Amino acid sequence: MANAQDEKTIGTEAEAFAELIRWGRGRCAWQQDALALLIAEGELSGTQIDTLEAVCLRPELGKDLLNQSDLESFTRASKTLSLLSIENPTGVNALANDQRLALAEHGLSIVYGDNGAGKSGYVRILKNACRSRDGDADIVNNLDAREQQPQSAQIHYSIEGSTKAVQWTPSDTGIGDLPLVSIFDSKSANIHVEKTNEVAYVPTPMRVLQSLAECCDTLKARIVARISELQAQTPLALKEVHIDPTTVAGAFLRDLSATSNKAELVRLASLDDTDTRRMEELKSTLAQTDDKYLAALRRQYQAYCEFVERSSEAHKSTAGHCFAARDALLSEQASTAAAAVAASEELFSQDGPTGVGQEAWLKVWEAARDFSDSMAYPDAKFPALDKDVDRCPLCHQSIDRSVLDRWMSFEEYVKGTTKTAASNAAAAVATWREDLADRRMTIVQIRALMVMISDEFAEEELSKVVRRALVIGAWRHRALRRDLPRPTIESSFPSASLEALARVIAKRIEELSLEDKSPEKLALRAELAELLAREKLSLVRADVDAQIDRLGEIQKLKTAQRVTKKNAITNKNNELTDQIVTNALRGQFAREISSLKLTAAPVELRKDKVRSAVSYFRVSLIEHPDCPVGKIFSEGEHRCVALAGFLAELITSKDASAVVFDDPMSSLDHIHRKSVAARLAEEAKYRQVVVFTHDLTFLYELRREAQSRDVDLHYQTVRSRDGVPGHVESGLPTKAKSASERVTLMFNLLKSVKGQVSNWDELERNVFVKGFLEQLRESWEQGVADVIHPVLARFDNAVKAGSLHKLEVLNRSDVEIVAESRGRLSGLLHAASESMNQTEVTIDQLKNEVKALDDWLKDIYSRQKAAEGSISPFSPPSN
Repeated sequence: MANAQDEKTIGTEAEAFAELIRWGRGRCAWQQDALALLIAEGELSGTQIDTLEAVCLRPELGKDLLNQSDLESFTRASKTLSLLSIENPTGVNALANDQRLALAEHGLSIVYGDNGAGKSGYVRILKNACRSRDGDADIVNNLDAREQQPQSAQIHYSIEGSTKAVQWTPSDTGIGDLPLVSIFDSKSANIHVEKTNEVAYVPTPMRVLQSLAECCDTLKARIVARISELQAQTPLALKEVHIDPTTVAGAFLRDLSATSNKAELVRLASLDDTDTRRMEELKSTLAQTDDKYLAALRRQYQAYCEFVERSSEAHKSTAGHCFAARDALLSEQASTAAAAVAASEELFSQDGPTGVGQEAWLKVWEAARDFSDSMAYPDAKFPALDKDVDRCPLCHQSIDRSVLDRWMSFEEYVKGTTKTAASNAAAAVATWREDLADRRMTIVQIRALMVMISDEFAEEELSKVVRRALVIGAWRHRALRRDLPRPTIESSFPSASLEALARVIAKRIEELSLEDKSPEKLALRAELAELLAREKLSLVRADVDAQIDRLGEIQKLKTAQRVTKKNAITNKNNELTDQIVTNALRGQFAREISSLKLTAAPVELRKDKVRSAVSYFRVSLIEHPDCPVGKIFSEGEHRCVALAGFLAELITSKDASAVVFDDPMSSLDHIHRKSVAARLAEEAKYRQVVVFTHDLTFLYELRREAQSRDVDLHYQTVRSRDGVPGHVESGLPTKAKSASERVTLMFNLLKSVKGQVSNWDELERNVFVKGFLEQLRESWEQGVADVIHPVLARFDNAVKAGSLHKLEVLNRSDVEIVAESRGRLSGLLHAASESMNQTEVTIDQLKNEVKALDDWLKDIYSRQKAAEGSISPFSPPSN
């Protein structure tokens, strides 16, 4: 039981609306809002679609408009539109300008025109502006015109009691409410039978779904356009950059997405000076495989290390403390020397010439000691001579004890503390100067180091720093040597940078020594590849950063695009259509086939597919559904089937707007012609029906069927004047008028020209009279046809036997009147055109002839009206 309740059939629009709202509450935010707006207003404005687009992109903006109260809006009445006129066609085919084709708001409007009269031009305007299955309704300009005019026309119509007018141009397909009007013509007939068509009957709930699906298409198109626009903004640099995808940077770019880490991008795309130098080293290293180059590099490395060591020592030797040490040594030397001099002067001031005990003297004394100890008296210690030694070791002269004592005092002085300190201080100064001289770097040596650093190892900046340090060092070195004051300018020596360069060179030598396919060499290649990839990535870093933002926007748009899919909408339309549309449409189609008396193989209207939430149907044979109907039926049957499908759609529709038929009788035989005329006349009781036709027989059929149903008739005639088609005249053409109507027209014509004939020349008068007489003869013929019309109408095969009594009023006198009148007309026509001595036919003569026809017709109609009805065939004749 529960399942049966769940599967309750939806049979009314109210039930369909309730189901639609229940279903809609499960849709996304923008679709719920769209459903609410469509249910309340029937259509979406441009501003509303813009708002829905914003909700689609940002669901939190949704208003949650859908609620049960929306059910109230579906009861609104359908619109009914009637065409009133087409006015002032300009540039439409070769139609005359300043014309007005008027149509009756209700009933049946028949627009008659011969082939080439201009009917098709007016139909094309309506096909372009209204609802037509013929999408190929191109409207050309007047090809014979000297100047091509802009195409336009005014279309007046009434809708819901209001009269409106629109200015039509060919680009304005489907103007305002005009698509409520349906058009049927020969091309539409082919489309109706042979192709799948959108069903005209779409109940309001399905129209809401259809509009929702159209909104899906609109939003999807906008989103796709935005995505395409963003994708088109991808810089050419990103499209052309090629980074090894096996590297970290390459993989980052290859897998670029909205979630790519921008901090990682900054890290990968940033190369400092160390990275750049390393990259250049690896390029050079991996490019060099020559043993001679490796040997040369080793020699350069050795020389570099020696230069660095020497320059470092030279720089250290000029430090500030070195100046302090120098000054201390020199001060010590000066103070000890002064002390020695003082002691010498005190000891030797009375014993000899000036200078005893001074530097020169000390050297002589030291020489004397060396000579005595090593050669003269090696066994005796200078200056204390042996008792056996009584001679001077230098001059070999005999000496006495007093001389020896003096010598002993000299020796004690030389070896005393004061003199020793002076000698030591002097020696310390000498040693310091020797050491300072050894640490000195010449300009040549400095230049050689600079060239090596800048040219061989490509460290230009380091070369400049080292040069400055060494030049300042050389200047300070000179100040040290020359016992000058300490310079105020100093410089720091780049020991760390020079040592780092030494390590780089050593590593390079090590790398060059590796085997080509060794893991170490492969690791170097991988390291270089990573650095090169990062370098390329750094060139497009800003573009990549912007692309991540774009991909984020695209991802949001694609997320929004997913909620513009129509699958669920189409499925719901299919479900509702199966329950409340299909049977009604199929049933009405079957009734239309019956009313049009189609006796060929039975056909049906079959649902073919649902696309974009719109149902499509096709006409098919019941017993052979796959066989093309258009290839089985005759042209007339084909026309009837198409017309049945067309009418079925109209009848199942809730509105009753105008329908226009362009030559619907084409290829129909008399049986189908009559049934089609009857069907159109019947439809004219409920809506405005407009028929364009060139078939006078069909026109009479329509008039008979309309009159039998008390349907209002309105006639317009389109004709060509002086080769210009499209001129509109009110009423039927003269050849379709009754004799009485012709009589009225001829009386009016004679009245209008009565005062002008006297001013006409002979040719003008003869042309008028001859034409008038011809029309009068045709009017007598029409009069005879009108007399027998009650029994056998013109262009009608049906004999109305019940009206035979109306022919009983005819007698010999009537025959004579007709014969005499035709004879007189022949005589007058002969006199007006063939006689050598033409007799002038006057207006009064013509008027009398028209009066004769009028009198006879009135007499006949009076007698027919008074005639008794027919006698029953089952009653005996009266005496």
